[in-house]
Amino acid sequence: MIDRILTRFEVLVITVGFAVATLLLFTNVVLRYVFDTGFVWVLELVQYMFAWVVLIGAAHGVKAGIHLGIDILTTKFELATQRWLGLGSLAICLLFSTTVLWLSIEYTYKIWQWGDLTLDLQIPQWIPYLAIPIGLSLMTYRLLQVGVRIWRGELLHVGRAEHDAMKKEEIVE
Repeated sequence: MIDRILTRFEVLVITVGFAVATLLLFTNVVLRYVFDTGFVWVLELVQYMFAWVVLIGAAHGVKAGIHLGIDILTTKFELATQRWLGLGSLAICLLFSTTVLWLSIEYTYKIWQWGDLTLDLQIPQWIPYLAIPIGLSLMTYRLLQVGVRIWRGELLHVGRAEHDAMKKEEIVE
């Protein structure tokens, strides 16, 4: 249930974010070059939207298994060893995501305390910065899901190996 809600949230943010950003940029270009006008706030909004799309998209990429991994050395080992190496790389990923998550929460809280506003949109600065802790929270959750699958023996590593991606493309063609 929670996984479905989070997946829908991720897909919604990615899809709507890209669509709205593209429409805003296109509209602003037309306004600028055809009518010699435009909206000052569009570039700032699109930057914030892309931050949300990228951070939440990275978490969704972990869930979907589309992050590429380099496994040229790990494939030389037995499956049990590959599994332990996968858990080791997962531990490193979790260490990174939880550390940056903690720091982003502290930073976003400080921005909230300062009460700064964005330059063009004039909204509280902490709102666009929420993309970092939310994206990293989702990333950590998705990494934990992958960790459970590695622990159970359903996966061997965090990302998808390049040769696996090529095999799937060969099947499609």
